[in-house]
Amino acid sequence: MIKEIEKHRKFAIVFIVIIALEIFLVSSIPGSAVSSGFDLSVFYHFIAFFLFNLFLLIYVWDREKGIGKKLILVLFISVVYAALDEFHQFFVPLRTPDIMDFAVDSAGIFLSTIVYKYYSNKNY
Repeated sequence: MIKEIEKHRKFAIVFIVIIALEIFLVSSIPGSAVSSGFDLSVFYHFIAFFLFNLFLLIYVWDREKGIGKKLILVLFISVVYAALDEFHQFFVPLRTPDIMDFAVDSAGIFLSTIVYKYYSNKNY
């Protein structure tokens, strides 16, 4: 599937925009004062930022030229978006920024980078 998206990079940018909007919209949902038991937010944060960063990597990666400085830019964009997502929650009723959410976001970002680089080196 990744090879197909790499062939048609315009799809990667569509996925990036959709995921970024979805992250923003979910972060805009007011919190609840009542705990609902098992918390899936850790899983959500990890997967959302894993995919955001993965599609960003697919979009900018150039097989012939390599990634070079673009890798730093991709990581910077992804981590800054994760930080802005947490900052945004200051303004949402009953929500607060959480450093653990940011850490999980960052883990998803860095793991997707490792997985994509490994996959790219192995299959090309």
